[in-house]
Amino acid sequence: MFRRSSDAPPDPAPPAVPEIVSKIQWLMFFRVIMVTVLLGSTLIVNVKDADLLSDPGTLTVLGLIVGTYLLTIAYALLLPRLKQHRPFAYVQLVGDLLTSFVLILLTGGVESVFTFMFALTVMNGAILLFRRGAITMALLSAVLIGLIVVRDWAHMPGAGASPSASRGLVLWAMTNVSAVLLVALLAGYLSDQLSFAGQRIQSQSEDLEQLRTLNQHIITSLQSGLVSHTLDGRVIFFNQAAERITGLRADDVLYQDVRTIFPRLEPDAPPGGAAATGLNRWEETFETPDGQVRILGMSRSPLLDSGGASRGAVVVFQDLTPMRTLEQQIRRSEKFAAIGKMAAGIAHEIRNPLASISGSIQMLKRGANLEKTDSRLMEIVLREVERLNALITDFLRFARPAPPQLERTHLGALLNEVIEVFRYMQSQGEGGPRYDVDLMVGDSVIVQADPRQLKQVVWNLLNNAVDAMPSGGLIQMQAVVTGTSGADDDGVELRLSDTGIGITAENLSRVFDPFFSTKPRGSGLGLALVHRIVEEHGGTIHVESEPGKGTTMIIRFPAPANAPVIRQPSPSEMLT
Repeated sequence: MFRRSSDAPPDPAPPAVPEIVSKIQWLMFFRVIMVTVLLGSTLIVNVKDADLLSDPGTLTVLGLIVGTYLLTIAYALLLPRLKQHRPFAYVQLVGDLLTSFVLILLTGGVESVFTFMFALTVMNGAILLFRRGAITMALLSAVLIGLIVVRDWAHMPGAGASPSASRGLVLWAMTNVSAVLLVALLAGYLSDQLSFAGQRIQSQSEDLEQLRTLNQHIITSLQSGLVSHTLDGRVIFFNQAAERITGLRADDVLYQDVRTIFPRLEPDAPPGGAAATGLNRWEETFETPDGQVRILGMSRSPLLDSGGASRGAVVVFQDLTPMRTLEQQIRRSEKFAAIGKMAAGIAHEIRNPLASISGSIQMLKRGANLEKTDSRLMEIVLREVERLNALITDFLRFARPAPPQLERTHLGALLNEVIEVFRYMQSQGEGGPRYDVDLMVGDSVIVQADPRQLKQVVWNLLNNAVDAMPSGGLIQMQAVVTGTSGADDDGVELRLSDTGIGITAENLSRVFDPFFSTKPRGSGLGLALVHRIVEEHGGTIHVESEPGKGTTMIIRFPAPANAPVIRQPSPSEMLT
């Protein structure tokens, strides 16, 4: 099957054929049938045993038949080329009257059996031209009936000598004129009423079509997914928003069991309310065909027919994933704010005693002849003091981070610097596990960032990757420009993947929470600090992991032109 290109213009719609054209076509068809049946049968009866070409009357009838056929063919050829159809219809109707007039004269005048053909022409006038056409044909028919009477009266022996014959002609004329006038009035009225009813039906059809189109547009414009199913659970409607949210195609789910899409849905349960089903409003976790997990907020209501009987249910759902993610970020920000307030009050209170303890232990260690055990204990104290001091340093960085000093930074050069230091630190260990770092980044990838804080982010992620691979492994880093233009309005995505032990599903949503750690001696501030720095840069960070298959950290930075404006702290804020 050939598919039209999106740039190709659509085929023009065929022009609408006026209603009168189709009526004229039917008139021509009816005329041919009438001539063939009536005149043909008359010709056969009148021929009898005589020679066909020797009887003048028969030749005239034959001429009428042939002439009518030829005129009809001419009409058919001329009709598509005409723009004014009403005068053309009058011409045909007048031609039919004249044909009927000649035929009546040939078949006995007032004694002819074809007088009814005037009434047929009047009805055709009503069909083609409504009441005006019917009355016009009736008046012309009356004139022709008068001419027939005059002709018969003139050919009567002793014209006008017989009063009874004259009265008979007058009576015939009045009867036929009255008949065609009554036919004109009745046919014209019926034709007008039929036209009015047709216009009303057409108007109602257009209104119905507009209503159907509006209803379709409303359903199409809905940003919520809409699914309808029958009482036995067969899906009968699946709108575009449902396709976008679920990643499923309507053609693939129509007439399938709705429980294959939403397992918690019970089609045979009455959807009238939460008390009846317990599922009138609920949230459901949905996995799209490409593996994305989304949280859907769902509701269900009955699908009723015009009589109020239930024919199924309508399920409406929205993608709540961004909202739930935002709520999680708000809760995390609230924790950050609480920790920041607490940090200002206790930082100095903890650091000062630690400095005193560290100084006193060092003085005792230098000035006394300590036994080996006491010396080892003092080393332990000093080491733990240093660990506590480092913990407080991380805590202060997390709780009261310095505002980032944004500048255009070549991401490739920065990552190479961090990896070089990382490899040097790894080379100092002897006999330990080995870690390889594979970096894929273009020279033109630029971000608007604080280089010092960005190095801290990458360093923390590298250390987490190392902790997740106690036996060594491969760390992959990739930075790409997102978007289509390749200019400054595109963002940057940085992915750091390891081949470590992975993160369980229950811990995946908590990895950025402060003080949450799965490491025995972890502070739980490393990834929280990374999250805080990335947010300060106007970016986002997302983690994908599967136990036993490794973890991928995905950081997205805004385009340099869209980087946030950082408010510089006041001197009083810097002193606190």
